[in-house]
Amino acid sequence: MIHVSYGIDTFLTNTLEKWSGKRIALVTNQTGITSSYQSTIDVLNREKSIQLVKLFACEHGIRGNVQAGVHIENHKDEKTSLPVYSLYSTSKKVSTTLLEDVDAVFFDIQDVGVRFYTYLATVKNLMEACLQTNTSLVVMDRPNPIAPFTDGNILEDDFTSFVGPYRLPICTGLTVGEYAQLIKVECFPKVDLHISKMKNWNRSMWGDQWNNVWIPPSPNIPHATTTLYYPISCFIEGTNLSEGRGTTKPFEWIGAPWFKVDEVISHFTKKELAGIKIIPTYFTPTMSKHHGEFCSGIQLVITERTEIHIAKTAYELLQTIFAVHKEADWLPPFKKGMPPFIDYLWGTDKVRKGIDDGKSYCELTIDWSKGIEEWKSRIQTILLYS
Repeated sequence: MIHVSYGIDTFLTNTLEKWSGKRIALVTNQTGITSSYQSTIDVLNREKSIQLVKLFACEHGIRGNVQAGVHIENHKDEKTSLPVYSLYSTSKKVSTTLLEDVDAVFFDIQDVGVRFYTYLATVKNLMEACLQTNTSLVVMDRPNPIAPFTDGNILEDDFTSFVGPYRLPICTGLTVGEYAQLIKVECFPKVDLHISKMKNWNRSMWGDQWNNVWIPPSPNIPHATTTLYYPISCFIEGTNLSEGRGTTKPFEWIGAPWFKVDEVISHFTKKELAGIKIIPTYFTPTMSKHHGEFCSGIQLVITERTEIHIAKTAYELLQTIFAVHKEADWLPPFKKGMPPFIDYLWGTDKVRKGIDDGKSYCELTIDWSKGIEEWKSRIQTILLYS
């Protein structure tokens, strides 16, 4: 096991002096800790050389206790008495007025390396606001727990949203610092961006291969290994099935009261997908879809993570569920005239239409591998780690 020094660690050791006398806003949550388990909020608030004047809260809140999709209100942090301003309310754009009294914004949050995890959208919105106000942005980098995965379709521009902020694959293979560097190069070249790099981390590492404690970045990513399942089963969020929220195995358990376990397992097993198996499970969600209802379902079991094909597995799982169940359905659009939520998660409407039309994965995704090759070429100049 390797001990990783986070971006906040190297910042405190090597870079803090540069920001002496500056007024700072901090974007963080419970995952913002040093490698010695001190809160980034507490460390910076105690630091006399800078002035920490406010905190910004992303989805799930400044302490990570708010469930997905629930808006955050402005409030005062009980521990520090600092004002907390929401970046996840009815508007998710970052108001430039929030930056009028600060010299720099520091960002220190654990990401999971997946396009639809909303912290990436917040980073992009922050960068735009920083550019407009001539405010510096410092990203304290953290590991991507599924860095070896670079997989999936590139988001189509028509499906840009808060769960798909930019032309990224499903699994980016980037740290949040590298992602910010990409956005600077391709969108906001004049933004004053600084990346505080990690030490002792490389992109071949998985989230359970460094000895730092895993802090859940959101309530339903309780373990580092959950991040392996999340990019496969998060698409269940766009259906009327439970993706395991409100259970002890979110994103590993999938089911519904009408789920036909044996038929799904038989259908899926015949596909002979590498690196994954499914087994029966039964659960009663305590929240979210099918709250309080007994559900039959399946548990995803990744048997070899180096062999699994994320996008193909996700597609074949959905295709199996919809082929077996006439009850399975896509959730309706949030607003009239919008595409269904599943299209925003996939970054295209081709998957939904392909499943509805009974198309095979190979037939649907003939050009996806080309997109990944182009992606790897795009990111060559912004990679910070070997």
